[in-house]
Amino acid sequence: MSTGELSAVALDNGFLPLRYVKNIGTIGLDGQARLLRAVVVVVGAGGIGGFAAEMLARFGVGRLKLIDPDLFDETNLNRQNFSCCDVVGMAKVDVVRDRILEINADVEVETHRTAAGRDNLPDLIEDASVAIDALDSLTDRFVLQEACARMGVVMVHGAIAGTALQVTTIHPGDPGLTTFAPVLEGEDGKAHGIELETGNPPTTPAISAAIEVEETVKVILGQGTTLRGKMLYLDTLDWSLDFIDLAEQ
Repeated sequence: MSTGELSAVALDNGFLPLRYVKNIGTIGLDGQARLLRAVVVVVGAGGIGGFAAEMLARFGVGRLKLIDPDLFDETNLNRQNFSCCDVVGMAKVDVVRDRILEINADVEVETHRTAAGRDNLPDLIEDASVAIDALDSLTDRFVLQEACARMGVVMVHGAIAGTALQVTTIHPGDPGLTTFAPVLEGEDGKAHGIELETGNPPTTPAISAAIEVEETVKVILGQGTTLRGKMLYLDTLDWSLDFIDLAEQ
């Protein structure tokens, strides 16, 4: 039995591991046990994905799958969690995994140093409760949404551009991102958003990741109101906040 399952059994029997004591007022003993038995896939281990992975581990999500083909480089140092000078050139999924295991021994981390695509995503997400979109192109996001719809997995989408961010939660069968058209095409031939021009400062990926993790926990526990059917748009420059009804796009 893994340490995470031992903690879940303890919670089932009314015993509270101290590391989760600050969670319980929000999600309860049963909720914590459910998180420990949940599987979340984080697709992309860079800006949003690195922050999301750490928060999921601290929440006590029992099993994380990290998918990312890239190595850390110097352009990541301004914003990507766990990117440091001494890990430049190392695989992102390996660095994030090692840090998560230091944070919470209850969490099992499965790494896939590969690009997510139509051929492998269904197998990678089939046992997941939620898939977190931490990708950097609309093309790849559409592929992830298709895979989630096919496998019956909820997708939590987040994207950033400069001081702005957007988040929505997409259930299988929802129109989701298909209501939007690609904005820019990058040198890689994929459709990208306006972040190619606005850049990515350190604050917005952390905020987006926090909202995505909150949505993920609500989906797993069946608590609260999620962003299903609407897109949260926030610009921290002037604190403009909008909810876009995706059904009307």
